[in-house]
Amino acid sequence: MITAIFLVVAIAIVALQFSVDGKERRTLGISASDRGIQRAYASGAMKLVQAKLDYAVRTVQQGRNTQMLRSSDPWLGVDSLYSGTYEVDSMPVYVKATDLGTKLNINQLSEDELKTFFGFVLNDYVVADGLAQSIMDWTDADDIARLHGAEKDDYIKAGLLALPANAPFREIQDLLLVKGMTPEIYAAVSPYLTTLGAGLVNLNSAPAAVMKVLPGMTDQMLSTILSLRSQGQRITSVAEVMGAMARGRRFTPAQQAQQQAQQQQLSARAAILSNEILLTIVSRAGPQSQPTQVQAIVSRANAQVSISWQQW
Repeated sequence: MITAIFLVVAIAIVALQFSVDGKERRTLGISASDRGIQRAYASGAMKLVQAKLDYAVRTVQQGRNTQMLRSSDPWLGVDSLYSGTYEVDSMPVYVKATDLGTKLNINQLSEDELKTFFGFVLNDYVVADGLAQSIMDWTDADDIARLHGAEKDDYIKAGLLALPANAPFREIQDLLLVKGMTPEIYAAVSPYLTTLGAGLVNLNSAPAAVMKVLPGMTDQMLSTILSLRSQGQRITSVAEVMGAMARGRRFTPAQQAQQQAQQQQLSARAAILSNEILLTIVSRAGPQSQPTQVQAIVSRANAQVSISWQQW
């Protein structure tokens, strides 16, 4: 009798184990299926938005009004025009579109530019100096700390878990690991920063904190740009800004040379059109599924629109 009971129990345990294994495999199978479905829907949404962006460019490029063509930007205001929920085969997929011309690529900024940016946003140039140096120490290849910066030994002494990467930032959120960065400071500066894109700043859409960092940018120049934009005028070139500043004034040859140098500096980092759009796409097959996210940069050169970068 005892042997029979043990046999029944053993069979029950084995059956239970098979049941658990089967359930786990079924769950894994469903998850894999959901991921495949979600990737397909995310890809569909990406192609849909890319087609819309492409159509917008081609429609403008084929316009007959030369003045309108020169002064208009079909991707202006892309954040509000193209962000939202898209239906892909009856499945809702969320898309966020961001004009990278409204942000600064932190991996391309010099120490002085970082100081200018943090000082402008925080209105505290002592904190700005320390953050700029700590960021440069985080990304440079050596372990020698700047005067107000921080390297590996400083992080260890402070009991911080993360050590400087000695490499460019992969995500903006990594800034929270930098010594001296607080959640409050991060909340204030992160909306203006990115780790993606060519780093060209759109004079027609970038906020003041972003434009302030551009080489050759002065307070008067920044004020002129913001004034033109507030009047509903579109900036068609850096030369137009310089001309608006010079209106009614006479310059010495030295001042003219200085203005020319400023114009050249600014032109190298400024744009008048939205040329790079970051798409962040999130899809979910069901309430229990882990969402799938893909990011892609849609770029344009003249009338050619393409995906220049993509990451799942």
